Amino acid sequence: MPLLRASLIATTCLFAASAHAGPCGTEYESQHSPLYPLPDEEQWGYVGADGEWRLAPQWRQVRPFSEGRAAVETEEGWGLIDSSGAYVVPPGARDADAVIIDETPYHLSPYKPFSQGCSAVTPEEGSPHFITRDGTRWDPPVFTEHDVLDIGAFSEGLAWVRTARNDGNEIGWIDTDGAWAIEPEYHDGGDFAAGRAPAAMSDTNWGYIDRNGALVFPRKFVLSEADPYADGLAPVKLGDDVGYMDAEDWAIREIRFADGSRQAMAAAGPFADGLAPVRAAQAYNPAPVWIDQDGEVIIDPESDSRLTICNKRRLSRYHDGLLPLVVGDGTNICGNTPEISHEGLGDPRSGPQQMLWALPWARDKLVWLDRDGHEMIDSSACRRPAGMEPLPVEAYAGVLAAGAYRMEVSGAAEGQFGPARADAPCNRSEYTLAENEGTNDVGPWRFSFRGEARWQDHPVNTNLSLNLPEGLSAGTHEVGEFGDDTAVNGLLWLSLQQGRASDSKRPATYRSLGGTLTLSKFDQTSATGRLEVTLAPRDAPERTINLSARFREIPYTFAPEIEITRLTGALAEMQEQMPDDPLVNFFTPIEVTEADGRLSVVFGTRGPNLELVFPGDHSGPFNAGPDEPVSASLSEMPVSAEGTLSRADDVLAGDIDVQILDHPRFDGDAGMSLRFAHVPMATSSDE
Repeated sequence: MPLLRASLIATTCLFAASAHAGPCGTEYESQHSPLYPLPDEEQWGYVGADGEWRLAPQWRQVRPFSEGRAAVETEEGWGLIDSSGAYVVPPGARDADAVIIDETPYHLSPYKPFSQGCSAVTPEEGSPHFITRDGTRWDPPVFTEHDVLDIGAFSEGLAWVRTARNDGNEIGWIDTDGAWAIEPEYHDGGDFAAGRAPAAMSDTNWGYIDRNGALVFPRKFVLSEADPYADGLAPVKLGDDVGYMDAEDWAIREIRFADGSRQAMAAAGPFADGLAPVRAAQAYNPAPVWIDQDGEVIIDPESDSRLTICNKRRLSRYHDGLLPLVVGDGTNICGNTPEISHEGLGDPRSGPQQMLWALPWARDKLVWLDRDGHEMIDSSACRRPAGMEPLPVEAYAGVLAAGAYRMEVSGAAEGQFGPARADAPCNRSEYTLAENEGTNDVGPWRFSFRGEARWQDHPVNTNLSLNLPEGLSAGTHEVGEFGDDTAVNGLLWLSLQQGRASDSKRPATYRSLGGTLTLSKFDQTSATGRLEVTLAPRDAPERTINLSARFREIPYTFAPEIEITRLTGALAEMQEQMPDDPLVNFFTPIEVTEADGRLSVVFGTRGPNLELVFPGDHSGPFNAGPDEPVSASLSEMPVSAEGTLSRADDVLAGDIDVQILDHPRFDGDAGMSLRFAHVPMATSSDE
């Protein structure tokens, strides 16, 4: 570390340890593990570094934790919570400044990040003041003598204060006694660090002052932009040059990419955790990258991780070791850019380069990257509900727990996965009914197991789907070629994980060639057994993968089922004309919705779909018709029906006889009887 930079950091420590008399000015280091903001649909909560919920999503807006406190917003306004989620200050305050996204206002938090034991508070209604970590309000004595417009956090025992003065406003700095340390005489200013603070005589005349208010660098107020020091370096703009200065001169004026090329900077943000965000000048709409203190590009998300940053002007900073970014989801395309504007006096926190704690793009997500640029947290990933402990995967050493499995692949792909729980919240592995025309009792059934492996030196996700024919029972069964519906058969999909090289190929789909499935237990409670199967792509049978799996008591998931037990007239003729397309497919999936005291059951989304509407509390026999409390329609035309509807634990079952007379879709009369079961309420069952 250069001597001058080291002396700045040493000065920081000296001032931080100086004596103080007020409630603010003492550094606080949280004893809790870091928590990171994350959205879930329209609500926000906090996760740990492992990506699992610590504080369940429940707030409209949130901000990162600082000194063990975080600002959160409800419908009532903003409040402060501790790391357990308990309110230190109840919701109710709002800031005068807001970000407007597609005409919806999102007010800034009136509580600025905690620093040296206090948060600077700027409520829309009321006067600026400070709040301590226990929620105690502090109004510095000088505030009673001035019209205070805005305040900053304490740093090195000083906090900037903007006051109305001389038909305008000016900035000074107070000490921890609440008295002026530097009288208000500056046009603008910022936080102290390393014994210096940025101060301006006008919008484009900046310099750095010491704790006495004297200009110390440069010799005149010639900088057009200046931010506080961090890690001994300050982002500045001098004329057309953007970069970083140390205590005496330029330290970084160009950034260096991995290929050795150098570029000037168009924008630069403060350092945090040893890295700083910058945008290169020699490119159209360049994405930000993150450099170290030597100007080397360390993190380049769009190049290295193939992420698409949704707003390339925003210069996000590392926080507690991780970097938040709003990026494209799925296809890495963010979608249409929303209309974003600002309302209020112009709080710097709402500036175009600041982190936007919102996801307003059509296809976006929030990710947190580590110092190597790897995704550690992804808002689109599945995660356990808050407070839920991980399910055990082993009953005891080496023995799978009920609901657990493990897999191993070799050959064209290599790897071991597990043990893992098929019934864990974020594992879509399952044992369930396979086809529309099947039943849970008779089958056919499907197993699916998900895992991870390596393919051509790339990390891949694996998904095995194993088809079991009707009437299967416990015992040993041969695995046949994929497509043989009379035998066990299956497919293995490999999907490249994010972060792959841009020129990497995509793996093929692997089809079963042969093997054995041994089921020691197989019923509609669960299945236990082992699988040995060989798979290969259809056009490259020599590129085989050998897959071995062990599973214990994988729970059966009942799927909604429907059987047509009788067809007469025009419907029977329709089925005869479509021997390869069973008519039952027209009546799936089954959609159940309950609203306004009515229960709607819709069979199918295409063709002659059937809809019955019941009183919301109906259970038992029914007759449906023009003068009945239950109505029935086929392709939106009334029909007559009778049957039974039963419900238990929000699951429906029943049988229906439908009589069709004078229907415009059919030549002549028709009739149909069907049976359905295991249909969940208020969901769509897509089989």
